[in-house]
Amino acid sequence: MQKSFFLISRFAQILVFSVLGLLPFCGGDHEESKSHPHTDSQATLETPKKADKVVIEIKWEYSQLPLKMEIREPAGSQILALWTTGSVPAGKNAPFGKEIPDSTLILKPGSKKQFLLVMKNDSDVPVYFFAAPHQALPVEHSFGFKFKCLCVNHAFTVPPKETWYRVVEIRLAPEFLGDRLILTHNLLGMSKERMTQFEKSAQSNIPHEMD
Repeated sequence: MQKSFFLISRFAQILVFSVLGLLPFCGGDHEESKSHPHTDSQATLETPKKADKVVIEIKWEYSQLPLKMEIREPAGSQILALWTTGSVPAGKNAPFGKEIPDSTLILKPGSKKQFLLVMKNDSDVPVYFFAAPHQALPVEHSFGFKFKCLCVNHAFTVPPKETWYRVVEIRLAPEFLGDRLILTHNLLGMSKERMTQFEKSAQSNIPHEMD
């Protein structure tokens, strides 16, 4: 009886050690995938090529902001100073002209395009907002461009019954690679109190990128 019990115990020990010895091999694929977490995403990236023209789409996402942003051509043939910002009452001459269809620009590498951001406020109260830094997609096309826009650590005011505008510019480097680019800003509404606090802090601690 004792001999049988000894044989059964010995068999159980051998079985346990055999199973434990196989565990590292069973987990091999899992460990391999953990050590290379970005393999799939790297494989999906395209190698961009230089194109004769680049289609650039400007998009907006809104957070607690009741107004909508448009992009427009300058009025007539006038040349406006970059970063010029202001607002005009309804019926007054405005520095902006027709809306750019589908918020889409077509540029050649090495060229630049000046246009205006425009936001109309039909309400009886001012609207305050700021812009988070823009995002560029596809990521592999995001090298070699500069969007001199409105995400410059500054808050903006759209007065009641007026249309706000800002002169901006997109530049493409001569060696820009890719044939398309989507630039997205998140526009965030804010209170007057927060705007005042934000402006004080930004002016004293964070320089504007106005080059």
